[in-house]
Amino acid sequence: MILYLQMLETPEQQSKFEQLYLAYRGLMFYIANGILHDQQDSEDVVHEAFLKIIKIIGRIDDPKCPKTKNLTVLIVERTAIDLWRRRKRLPVTFMDEAELDLFSVKNIQHAEKQSALAQAMASLPARYRELILLRYDNGFSEAEVAQILSMSPANVHKTIQRAKKKLEQILEELDG
Repeated sequence: MILYLQMLETPEQQSKFEQLYLAYRGLMFYIANGILHDQQDSEDVVHEAFLKIIKIIGRIDDPKCPKTKNLTVLIVERTAIDLWRRRKRLPVTFMDEAELDLFSVKNIQHAEKQSALAQAMASLPARYRELILLRYDNGFSEAEVAQILSMSPANVHKTIQRAKKKLEQILEELDG
């Protein structure tokens, strides 16, 4: 952890990161290991995810709020999936939706019952849901989302457009 703290500029950022690290490192490892099924690779993914979090630590207000937890889960999931793809040397394909949504669906299931928007969000493919949540719920710019998810800004922009269109279709079906 000392290595990470040395990368941060202010004591406030160091304190915030330390709280985040202590609160979520176990969860992050659990998620990475659930995707990769390899302890060493999972540790590498958690390290890489923490490096990504350091880059955006200024945008995190409360290290222990649900929004921050969702953000850390999202970052570690995407990082693990990226590593999995590199290791398998397969063309870009999605893992089984059930595997990817295991953690995200648990967070959304409670909200599903409360509103049509939450239900529509839960119906979106995981990739679309992740982008919409990062962009509009967490307030990251498209460039920041691209950096977090290791995507090009143009790809993020187009995928968000498609996600909004799909969300609109789902909402119309729910109303109709």
